[in-house]
Amino acid sequence: MTDADVAEQYQHKENTELIISYVLEEKKELILKTDVKDMLDIDALKEELGESNVTVDNEKLETTVTLNKPNTNSFKLFVNNKKPFQLSVLKPNGENIFDYELNQPEKYSGETPEVDDAADDASEAGWTFAEHLRVSEGPIKEYSDGTSTRPYLYFGDYNYAIRRASVSDSYEPSGKSRVNSLTAAGSAILYAEKGSRILDGPTAPGNHIFTDHYGDNQKGDYDSPDIINMGLSPLGIEDRPNGSPRTFISNDLFNYVVSSDGVGVPGTSGPNKLGQSYSMLDTPKFYYRTNPQTGLEEQKIVFKQKAYFVDKKHRPNPEITTTIKLSFNKMGRVVTNIKFKNTGKELFKNFIGFSNHDLSLNEDNKEVTDTKGRRIGNYLKLRTLGNGRGMYMQSEDNRVRTSYFTNQTNGPDAWAARSSSSSYIATKGYSYNPGLIGVVAFRERYYPWKIGKPKDSGFPLYIPTKYHNKKTKHFTSPYVPEHLFNAFNDQYDAGDSKRTDDAGGRLGAAEDESTWDAGLTMRTAPQDLSVGKTVEMEYTSQIDVKGKTFSPVIQLDLNGTDDNPQILPISQNELPLTSLWYDFDSTDVTMYYSIDSEDPEDFKVLFDAKQSDKEAIVGKHHEIKDQKVSLNDFKENKHKLRFYMKDKEGNISNVKEHVIKFKKPATVEPQISVVSPGSSKKEPHNPMMHKMTLEGYWNDKDSKLIKSISYIVDDGEEKTLSEDLDNPQLGESNSWKLEDLDIKNCNDFDVHTIEMRIVDTEDHIGNDFFYFRHVAGSLILTAPEQIDFGTISVSPTTESMTQPKIDEGNVILDDYREKDSNPIAISLSMSKFYQEETENHNDEDNGDDSGSSNDPDRRIVDADRKYLLHDVYWKNKKVNSSNIIIGKSTGKTGFEWEYTTDFTKRILKNLRIGFRTGTTGSPDGNYVSHWTWQTVDSIK
Repeated sequence: MTDADVAEQYQHKENTELIISYVLEEKKELILKTDVKDMLDIDALKEELGESNVTVDNEKLETTVTLNKPNTNSFKLFVNNKKPFQLSVLKPNGENIFDYELNQPEKYSGETPEVDDAADDASEAGWTFAEHLRVSEGPIKEYSDGTSTRPYLYFGDYNYAIRRASVSDSYEPSGKSRVNSLTAAGSAILYAEKGSRILDGPTAPGNHIFTDHYGDNQKGDYDSPDIINMGLSPLGIEDRPNGSPRTFISNDLFNYVVSSDGVGVPGTSGPNKLGQSYSMLDTPKFYYRTNPQTGLEEQKIVFKQKAYFVDKKHRPNPEITTTIKLSFNKMGRVVTNIKFKNTGKELFKNFIGFSNHDLSLNEDNKEVTDTKGRRIGNYLKLRTLGNGRGMYMQSEDNRVRTSYFTNQTNGPDAWAARSSSSSYIATKGYSYNPGLIGVVAFRERYYPWKIGKPKDSGFPLYIPTKYHNKKTKHFTSPYVPEHLFNAFNDQYDAGDSKRTDDAGGRLGAAEDESTWDAGLTMRTAPQDLSVGKTVEMEYTSQIDVKGKTFSPVIQLDLNGTDDNPQILPISQNELPLTSLWYDFDSTDVTMYYSIDSEDPEDFKVLFDAKQSDKEAIVGKHHEIKDQKVSLNDFKENKHKLRFYMKDKEGNISNVKEHVIKFKKPATVEPQISVVSPGSSKKEPHNPMMHKMTLEGYWNDKDSKLIKSISYIVDDGEEKTLSEDLDNPQLGESNSWKLEDLDIKNCNDFDVHTIEMRIVDTEDHIGNDFFYFRHVAGSLILTAPEQIDFGTISVSPTTESMTQPKIDEGNVILDDYREKDSNPIAISLSMSKFYQEETENHNDEDNGDDSGSSNDPDRRIVDADRKYLLHDVYWKNKKVNSSNIIIGKSTGKTGFEWEYTTDFTKRILKNLRIGFRTGTTGSPDGNYVSHWTWQTVDSIK
């Protein structure tokens, strides 16, 4: 049998490297065919295989390779990484083995048009693509002692985000992993001492940065022997504390490639494994925007994974697109929302998504220490937040605490506070080898199903094992005690998620048990994921830093929002309230609440509470039980409840909001209600694009059939949504959904009304009204990810003039500001055109790291980067390349909400660049410049 496959793929800045694996019959040949000329690096291929073993037919665009090297079953093929083309690999007789499309334009906006579902939300608009990472700032909180805090969010390591490192540089290899773990959802808190200004940022005197993941703002520990030797063998560069290396998002896609030997324990792979389609198909795409509800910046990362690079008959090849979004909620906590979407062509059987965290409390580039310099931010006891809310971890001096709240509407199906794993290995879940007769069979489990290890050999000698340090009472990283798993027994194990005891109890072990390298793993429910469908997982997190004074913190077990309110029966007179609170300094607190009012005068006392000085020192969690809010005076439609806690020193917690909506009772007239998005005449919904999706419920007390559900926008035509609907259970609620309603005709700032109407077979009519209005916003400037200037010949004396070519995307300014806003100019700044670096790989492993040692493979970086000299011309006049004004909008003179100006044509028409070499010449290669597009306010 003759067969071939793309086994591995490595993206270099100059080209793409494919590892083609093969199995050949007697004739040791394959034919490489492309549909575009000059896509293969023939010189490199001849160097790899020998010149006599490579035959090129330029007319047919075919290259025949003879593969006669002994003990070899793969070869390297370097291909063009700019132009879209198809590579076909054929047998010697011309029979096709596979086709593989490369460099195809890919939309990563999160909106896949072929299938609409919850992932393609109309609220997901206004994102700006960016090549450089960034830190987004949350709300500032001030304390009575003059200190203040501000939360941050970002992806990967804080050190890379704060210096605006590029996504592509973060994606570069580092040993067998990547420089910066881009799927690590990061958060930090900036703490300003008394007398310091938090607005001066993290580098100001008296300001400190705290993070809660291993390797996140921890590079000061990079060469620490304590950390390097925390495992069975010294950590390689892949696992050193830099780039958040062991925090990542993953799934069980690898089980399609190497199937587990056990049931319910599928194989998994980290996203930072190099060269494999099941880790990442391409460099992730990074976006940011201002959240329309909070006014704070949020970010998202999108990446694709596929079991195999190449589609083949009779070989399942599912594809997953993962979107990780980081936002601040109104309480200043960081919300991490993860969506796994099946963007392939086939059912993904038994899909499980994972969120993997290696925890460590760090301050100013190192793990936190006590007054003697001893590390106290890892190997800590992990504790429950009580009542299934999640977990927390606290430094030994009680100065820093991180909390993970999992009881969200889309919270994980299960979570376990255990240890961690590497982000660059792939393992088969459970490995079993029966061995030869008389030889003990080999059995091993791998993360997240790894079995804990014993501390000693047991009775009678109790000899310590290599998995436990008796002196420190620590388990060797990443092992946990033998009665535990790291993190689950199997895909149905609930881990710690079913714990219902009060906050403070230790998770996973008795109070006096040894500690382990702290970690947290969350998972989705195992399920078959059909094409176009999405699995969602969400959690919130918060880092607390204890100063001389502290504001109370509350966590309510109520998660109703404007767009997803808690639905209550009309007969309910009280709202039960369960929650917790803590305060690191005060002994007396009072909880307040209001309904439908932000006026401080309208808040009422809900209860008073006390704690001892001893409890305050450790910030003890206190359960709130048997509390109720009366709803007797609020029986119509939707209401917003607000809660806050105040201590006796006057420090106030962040305000928690909870939205409720009373269900319309079933009557002889049909009832219909719009539940999402949230809307009222007083507070109309603010759509972020020209489409909306409405959802709600309907009911009818006596009609077994509903004639129709329809809708009317303003005074327009009535349009039918559904007809002849069965009412299977009289009086019970049934859901309805109006997807992708086109509201382009409402491109203004007026309040618009949508009437939802329901008619039963007796012609009884029920209705509900939804209100929306566009709100004046900001500017959104989008530009192509890549602009090509083609292939040129250069000399030191004369300029080679060339003009840009844009294959995909446009330079577009979307203006959402109010009427009569100033015109806006667009400026362009160019950096030097540097030669791209190349990286060669020779990784012959089969993808399965089960039992491997993962020795590091250090990168070699050439510090002397070559570049081209260039001059920029605009309309045939030489201009400053650091500030090119390419055009100006006309300003907003009308009443439109969205006003778009496209600058693409004028750029293609007017921009020219003249290239030349330096006096020492410039080597052949690919030269790249980073361009920065900016908006400049212009006077009319």
